[in-house]
Amino acid sequence: MSRTTKTLSLGGIAALALPLALACGGGNDQLPPAPPPPPPVVVAPPAPTPPPAPPAPPPPPPVTLLPGAAAPDPATPPIVTIVSPTKGQRIAAEKVGSFPIKVKEKGWTPVTGGQHIHVVLDNRPYWPIFDETKPLTLGDILKGDTLAEGQHLLVVFPSRPSHESVKTKGALDYTEFYVGKGKDHPVDLKKPILVASRPKGEYAGDKANHVLVDFQLINESDKTFGDGKDHVHVTVNGPGVTGNLEADVTHFGTPLYLDALQSGSYTVKFDLLDGKNAPVPGPLNSFTRSITIVRDVPAADGAPAVAAPPPAPAGKPL
Repeated sequence: MSRTTKTLSLGGIAALALPLALACGGGNDQLPPAPPPPPPVVVAPPAPTPPPAPPAPPPPPPVTLLPGAAAPDPATPPIVTIVSPTKGQRIAAEKVGSFPIKVKEKGWTPVTGGQHIHVVLDNRPYWPIFDETKPLTLGDILKGDTLAEGQHLLVVFPSRPSHESVKTKGALDYTEFYVGKGKDHPVDLKKPILVASRPKGEYAGDKANHVLVDFQLINESDKTFGDGKDHVHVTVNGPGVTGNLEADVTHFGTPLYLDALQSGSYTVKFDLLDGKNAPVPGPLNSFTRSITIVRDVPAADGAPAVAAPPPAPAGKPL
């Protein structure tokens, strides 16, 4: 009897233990919640490859100073002569500005925008005559400057539409005149004299492509001018020129041309030298011209500036 009671007691304990165990969390229902999943990994797209840089523009070509072919001589050699002032004429200082310059020509009629006549006073930049009927005075050439008392030299010669001067015999004429009471006589009219012509002023757009370098000579001939004799030395400085750009003219009549000029200012120096490269004496035998180049010019309708075309072939003036 006692044995049976003990057995039941153990079974009853076991039966009671099962619901207690379940009540105390023996199942998976009471575990802590699972952690949230990690956020998705966002992979940034690769940075776009920048476009290749445009190639650097090529450097401008070097400036050149080279001889070109001379224009053919006119079939009938023209003759230009000075009528006023007369040879050795003395002009009162107060009348210089209004004093008339008069020329006459034979075989070379000036045409507006075409062939014309260059008038050079003491190697100042020339004054062009395109219309002989329009009066011209010393004051027009001086543009407000004055002339010192004493000797002055006036030179005239025909010029083609390209501004290349005509160099045939008799084409050029010159005369001296005096201002005030001065008697200075620095220019010896019996000795070689270098006379300025081109270049001059500003060259814009296509006019800057092929710039003429030209001059005239007085009292020089094949016997005195040439290789190993008198010659003209030209020196150019400005943008695109390293050091000095130089050339010698030993054949009278052969023009030089400047090509590949860049925008900016240039100086063109002329020197009349002898066979030993020494200066030929004379106050007019060395002079310098300053010119301005404008390579890009705005279109007439106000459109953006456009580059000028490439230089023309040598010997073909624009």
